Amino acid sequence: MTKPRRWTTRLLLPAAGLAMVMAQAPAVSAHTLPDPSQQTSFTGYTDKGALRAEGRSTVDSGTLPVVKGAAPTSRRGTTYYVDSEGGKDTAGGRSPATAWKTLTHVNAKTFRPGDRILLKAGSSWSAEGDEVAKEAYDFTQWTNGEPTDVVGTDPTALLAPKGSGEAGRPIVLSSYGSGAAPELNGRGVVNDVLQLTNQSHWDISNIEISNVTDGFDPSTFEPGANDGKLPGEENPKTGDLRGIHVQAQNAGTLTDFAIHHVFIHDVSGVMWSVGNSGLDRSKRTGGILFEGLKGDAQTVSQFSDITVRDNVMADTAFANVVFKQFSGMGTNRYKDVEPGWGDRAAGKAAADGTVTEDPDWRPHHDIDISGNYLTNRHTQYGWDALYLTSVQRATVENNLIDGAGVSGIEMFYSDNVVVQNNEVAELETRVNAADSNGIDPDRGATNILVQGNYVHDSGEGILLCGFGFGTSVVRYNIIQDVDRNYVNPHGDSGVNVVHNNLMYNTRQPLKDNTVGYFESSGSAGTYLTAKNPHHVLNNVFVNARTDIAAARFRTAYPGVLFSNNAYYGPQVLAPDADADAITEDPQLGGNPADDITNAAPASSSSPLLAAGVPVDLSILAAGFDATGHTHTSQLALNVDFFGSHLTTPPSVGPAT
Repeated sequence: MTKPRRWTTRLLLPAAGLAMVMAQAPAVSAHTLPDPSQQTSFTGYTDKGALRAEGRSTVDSGTLPVVKGAAPTSRRGTTYYVDSEGGKDTAGGRSPATAWKTLTHVNAKTFRPGDRILLKAGSSWSAEGDEVAKEAYDFTQWTNGEPTDVVGTDPTALLAPKGSGEAGRPIVLSSYGSGAAPELNGRGVVNDVLQLTNQSHWDISNIEISNVTDGFDPSTFEPGANDGKLPGEENPKTGDLRGIHVQAQNAGTLTDFAIHHVFIHDVSGVMWSVGNSGLDRSKRTGGILFEGLKGDAQTVSQFSDITVRDNVMADTAFANVVFKQFSGMGTNRYKDVEPGWGDRAAGKAAADGTVTEDPDWRPHHDIDISGNYLTNRHTQYGWDALYLTSVQRATVENNLIDGAGVSGIEMFYSDNVVVQNNEVAELETRVNAADSNGIDPDRGATNILVQGNYVHDSGEGILLCGFGFGTSVVRYNIIQDVDRNYVNPHGDSGVNVVHNNLMYNTRQPLKDNTVGYFESSGSAGTYLTAKNPHHVLNNVFVNARTDIAAARFRTAYPGVLFSNNAYYGPQVLAPDADADAITEDPQLGGNPADDITNAAPASSSSPLLAAGVPVDLSILAAGFDATGHTHTSQLALNVDFFGSHLTTPPSVGPAT
């Protein structure tokens, strides 16, 4: 990877070492960031400076240094060695001195529990061929709402080892030796660089993966037609491409996958939209894809116990990490179609957050995505960082999203997701894309807990885009400098509680020169109704610009309750609906962009201190709960954004 990288920089606080940032930290009592080396649960936001430096360094250099000790040691299994320079395929492959040379033996062998496949550091393997790998797999073509089943070609892969491990004895794919991680390059001529099919218990680390077509230019969006959203009309140099593809059909539940310390970059995948291609064919390319396939449409395949941590992923279209489940749904996203495993079209949510589930829904579950550096800054084809469809009990924490397009963290037909302690920064719009947001609980997303995140320099902050239904709690976040709306309510049933956040503006807004602190991009009369209540409590709204025309708060609707919020700065007027508004100087430390701790009151005389209303989710959203992958409720919060213990009564804003 030789193309130069250009960064725009927003520094927070100095931090020491990627290894420290990969972990988490204990609570502290002062307004300093917690020590990220000791955190075991949410106890405050941790600085992402070291993660940013290490991630950008890896992307700029185009190499990933091998991490010693990343791979599990062999447990009653056989270790196989592969060396692209010094190996021989006529050798036995069971020692560095007898290493294989090509991947032929690896692809032909069925591995057993405890086996290890180790690729020599500094080695590289590239796929052969000239044709871009186009759409594989059986699929359904939708025309005017009518389906036609199409038998597709078999997917291709550079590396496709077979076999499954067992509990405590995964099959390991990693490296040996020191230096740069071994490289696997699909060149855009194979669908998947690394492909696992109907397998369980794998641990993958210390490899570099790319799958970009020769001559592909990611800097300019050049679709063939229909903005590249319709299959067959995309840029001919894009393809049905992925880095790592974990797939299953007719397999039941497959479990235990760990992907860590991996560098995946430059994947020239297509980015077909749901509206033009149907749910199943859309948005299934990029860096890592976990996917349940149609198979016989009788036996569902689900993945569980998945860890994606401490990776670097850059410039992978459609997204860096994707989860998909086969649905059968066509272009009508409100119509329930068999088998319905991947959608919640028959589901709904009540105004207290209680969910009536679609009985056909079969999500992937128990997922941990943490400590990753994710960017799609240098490709106009990279839309999302994380696109999580059909997942349940997932935790997304301690990640840095350093430039994306449509969404940093998007959840679609998902339930029980905890999104915490992430920095989502510098998102830029993509051609004819409707959104550009930091965090998006999208269609049919319920029990989404968004807490302790720093979202800044984005098109929008938080998009509560439930459409048919959705439920979220958004608390103790800092949202700064977005182009359109800081919180965008865009669903028509369920409940959303937005409390104790700071929304701080120093940017000139794009729409009507008006800062949309709480503003819907759709019909407010449709989305802000009694069956879709929004409780907006204890937030701080600050504008530091003198040249804006207005600030907007959509309060005059039956589904909206504002109370005990603080409003400060030019044109920021407290709405009449907030009878307990605070309009005095909040006495913050300054601009959080200069120092994140400026988001806290700098004086004991701040009107924010102990001025909030108690927020009881058991009353406001009785049906809401979120555990993430921990299986333990995360609703009982004890600390603020910085890890300081909460006071009674609570303060206004994200800091006590």
